[in-house]
Amino acid sequence: MSRHRAAVTAVTLVVVLAGCGGLIPGGDDTSTPTVTSTSTSTPTDTPRSTDRLADGAVSPVGWSENGVTNTTTAFRGHYSAVLSGPSTTVTYRSGVRSAEADRATNTSLEMRLDTGEKRLHASINGSSERREAYFSDGTFSQWSVREETVVNRTNTSFVPVTQSIDNGVLKSQLLLYELELTDIVTRDGTTAFVYDVVGVYDNAVSGTYGSATSGTGRVVVSERGRIIEIDTTVTYTGGEVTYHYEQTRLGATEVESPDWRRDA
Repeated sequence: MSRHRAAVTAVTLVVVLAGCGGLIPGGDDTSTPTVTSTSTSTPTDTPRSTDRLADGAVSPVGWSENGVTNTTTAFRGHYSAVLSGPSTTVTYRSGVRSAEADRATNTSLEMRLDTGEKRLHASINGSSERREAYFSDGTFSQWSVREETVVNRTNTSFVPVTQSIDNGVLKSQLLLYELELTDIVTRDGTTAFVYDVVGVYDNAVSGTYGSATSGTGRVVVSERGRIIEIDTTVTYTGGEVTYHYEQTRLGATEVESPDWRRDA
């Protein structure tokens, strides 16, 4: 995907900029389209990149020294790495530093993912409502914290649910920034590629904050393609917002059935 095409696509992927409640399948907490996966099978092997860097390291699939080169391939590599384990805790938050729009609000996501037992529990605080979601044994349930009731229950499978929760966040983030590889480090025995944000795409627009004008921060991705961390600040024509996405507690995350799921 070219940089120009990525910039144009970013205009429609503003889930993370408007709020993350709509990330849940069937959620209605954002007025913008939610990107969800239609895959029903688990990716088996993480595809390998042939882009060998100056020091001999091989960049993650879909990535190069200049950031994401192919969004589809990069996300296939990310979810292949995530779904192959181990368990992980995903956290995301957006924080409004300044804004002209009355509807500007902070949003957050916490998702615990057990790839071995195929269970997931997520808490989403979106732009207008807080919800929880739980998946186990082929059933995906959503709980409205405000209404104190189950608002949706569907039969589905682990893979599309896992991908749909944070897919919109990741795509809208990575289609927003111009990146440059600045370091290759080792984290807990894993090689990680550190990218600095050196700008934003010309046509990146938020429905809440207007056009993006500048960005700073970094993106960290493992050699297998797992997106480990995004820590950025973006200035728009109508405000300034901080974003933080991170995967932690790899192999140490446990997913328990929430009280509302047991009582429902």
